[in-house]
Amino acid sequence: MNAVTQREGWLGEDYVRIYAGDDRGRVAKLYAFECFLPGYFPWGSWGLDALCLRPNGRLYLIPWIPLHESHRKERYQSVEALEAELLLLREATPEYENFGKETHFVTPIVFGGSPTDPENLKMIGQQPHAEVCCFWNRTYARLKAEAERGVCT
Repeated sequence: MNAVTQREGWLGEDYVRIYAGDDRGRVAKLYAFECFLPGYFPWGSWGLDALCLRPNGRLYLIPWIPLHESHRKERYQSVEALEAELLLLREATPEYENFGKETHFVTPIVFGGSPTDPENLKMIGQQPHAEVCCFWNRTYARLKAEAERGVCT
C-alpha cells in the first residue's frame, strides 16, 4: 500500500491513521526512528502505538513511548493483510474534533502515568506529539543505559 493521502478513522474500536506513502520518510525523521527504532519504518499511528514496517514485511505495533523494539507486538504478517483489513475502515473527516491528532499520555505509562486518569490523556497535533515522544524516548534510553551499567540516579 502506498496511499496517495493519509487515511484515518475507526477500525473496530481502534482509531488508526495510515500515513501517505510519500510522507513516511518525514514521519521517520520527526520521531527519530533512526535513533530509537533503527530498521523499522513508520506506517501509521494506532491509538497509543506506532504501526511499523520491518524489512521482513511484517507490521508491528510499538508504543510511541518507549519507541523500543523490546515492546513490539506483531499486528500483521504483511502489508497485504493490513490492506485487507483497511477495507473495513470507517473513515474520519476533517470535521472530527481529533482529526490529525495523536493520543498522548502527559506522563507516559512506562514512567508511572495512569492509563485511566482522564487528566493524563490529551489529544495533540503531530509536531508537538513527536517532540514530547522524542523527549521521553531520550529519557527512557538514558535511564535504560544507566540501569544496564549499574549507574544509580
